[in-house]
Amino acid sequence: MKKIKIITFALIMTLILSTTSALACTAVYVGKDVSADGSTILARSEDQSTGAYNKMFKVVNRVENVADRTIDDANGFSYKLPSTTYKYTIVPDSSNCGDGPYFGACTNEYGLSVSATVSASPKENVLTVDPYVEGSLREAVIPGIVAATTKTAKEGVKLLAELVETHGSEEGNIVMLADQKEAWVFEVYSGHLWAAQKMPTDKVAVFGNQFMIEILDTKDTENVMFHKDLFKIADEHGWTQKVDGKVHLAATFGEPREDYSNMRTWVGHRLLAPSSVGEYKTDEYYPFFYKPDKKVSVLEVMDVLRNRYEGTKYDASLPANKDLRVIGVERQSQIHVIQVKDNYPAEISALQWLALGNAEHSVFLPNFSGIEDTYAAYKVDGETPNYDGAYWKFKRICALAEQNRSFYGQGVKNYWKTYEEKLYEDMVKAEKQMIDLYAKDPKAAKSYVTKLHMDVSKKACEDADKVYDQLLYFIMDRNGRTAKKLGGPFAVQKTLEDVAAAK
Repeated sequence: MKKIKIITFALIMTLILSTTSALACTAVYVGKDVSADGSTILARSEDQSTGAYNKMFKVVNRVENVADRTIDDANGFSYKLPSTTYKYTIVPDSSNCGDGPYFGACTNEYGLSVSATVSASPKENVLTVDPYVEGSLREAVIPGIVAATTKTAKEGVKLLAELVETHGSEEGNIVMLADQKEAWVFEVYSGHLWAAQKMPTDKVAVFGNQFMIEILDTKDTENVMFHKDLFKIADEHGWTQKVDGKVHLAATFGEPREDYSNMRTWVGHRLLAPSSVGEYKTDEYYPFFYKPDKKVSVLEVMDVLRNRYEGTKYDASLPANKDLRVIGVERQSQIHVIQVKDNYPAEISALQWLALGNAEHSVFLPNFSGIEDTYAAYKVDGETPNYDGAYWKFKRICALAEQNRSFYGQGVKNYWKTYEEKLYEDMVKAEKQMIDLYAKDPKAAKSYVTKLHMDVSKKACEDADKVYDQLLYFIMDRNGRTAKKLGGPFAVQKTLEDVAAAK
């Protein structure tokens, strides 16, 4: 993801000095045959160039027969919508951030889920031949356009291909799409060049900001798609790189591997399939898709998105590694894990887990995709702190916890981890009730999941306020004293558990 926040002049120099690279985001995919509950999982952390960046969560309602509507980006790109558009959820920026809507992740009423995007860059000579097109398609609007107008993952891929070829792209991107039948990944290499493939149901993937599609069977039109001149242009300009005699797209079009992204891809193997990798190598093209060593739960995916290379020599808590790009960075704003389930009604095809702030010290809250509205705290707008807003409630806890991860942060992590595990158990029961209810009365089922969302969100926001208050008091009360004398990191956890028990 690439974002530049509109700021006051007085802050410009400060942020220039403190902002890290603008490239961001890490994605996770789990095929339905290797997930613990049989769901297809799409997940991604949305990381900003700055640490405090308000995100919201909203429902966009279905619109019937209303002409002359558009989805507009801040760069001038405008997409004309059909007269009828579908209902879908979004995780947008606050309206005054100034760099477009950034819908982030969407689930629509026909069972399509979209996560967009992971930014990636091609080799410089690729852009010399096919440069990006200023004022054209960007990730800021991609998921909204797709969710509003298409019903399946393959339809979404075809629409994106048409948009890139017709209007051009202003950036390199990787998009993941899934419905109840299949999942696809779509890569934009340059102004007009792209490729896509169906993701295997028996494998997983974790990747940073780098192109990942490897070798495509160009004759397999059911499972792959690409720009008609993709391979021809690569050959004509001498870009083509082959592995075992076959064109390797990531090596052909993408930048050479480097630690910023490739280390995150490597650690994905280490977390989900440790038998598949050894020591990290900067220039190695780690396989895009691979079989996990065991089936993967949604709770494990959440932990992947928190990972800071713990248990390796690259552990970010070690002083020598403080500048490494980890998955669980402090500048995360929203992190989503979408479970697409075959046994759900299409209108409520997904269970989306959403964390605001930093995944490391925040909590993933569940939302069934059929919800008709979102909790008020998710709709609090603005780029300055407003602690009525869900983003700010959770982000401020992260900011405190990360001042001392071992002493303040570990207790917070443990508290929210227990919280998530309980929510997961609750959702297993809730999904059965939702399915049974939908069979009798679809409207009642949508009301049920909406109320469930409201209740879970309200309680979590109230609990977050209590966590913040107790953590802040804990820090103030112990300021200047050592962790050893105060019972170590579990002192915070005990304080938070006492708060929970008193409710």
